[in-house]
Amino acid sequence: MKASAVDTNVIIRFLVEDPEHVDAKFREVFGFFSKVEKGEVRVYLPALVVFQAFFVLTSYYEVPVPEAATQLKEMVSLKGFILPERDVLQRCFSILIEKEMDLVDAYLLAWSKDQNVNTVYSFDKGLAKKGLKLLPVR
Repeated sequence: MKASAVDTNVIIRFLVEDPEHVDAKFREVFGFFSKVEKGEVRVYLPALVVFQAFFVLTSYYEVPVPEAATQLKEMVSLKGFILPERDVLQRCFSILIEKEMDLVDAYLLAWSKDQNVNTVYSFDKGLAKKGLKLLPVR
């Protein structure tokens, strides 16, 4: 059986709702995530959905970056999630927990380390300060 994907709104409801006071229409999200955690339900989790969840948490809900990164790092480790870039995303969120920076920069740093690459085509001197060599765009 093929796995279905999960949408950002399901992740957000799980992370922001209080199980004690949740609206009835969102109540089942906690049981669903319990099943994902145990691996009873297999769900495809696109990296783009994780990125959107980070954006919603930090902008709309004003969750501090380190807190949002911690929540999502824990969430992507759930056994039932099918997530090809699990290690890269966990490293990305570890970077965000340690140093507040742009999500995409943290992702590029994590991806580069995972791929054993130390160069990037970019004009961003901040990436150079983080250890990546900037390549000229020609």
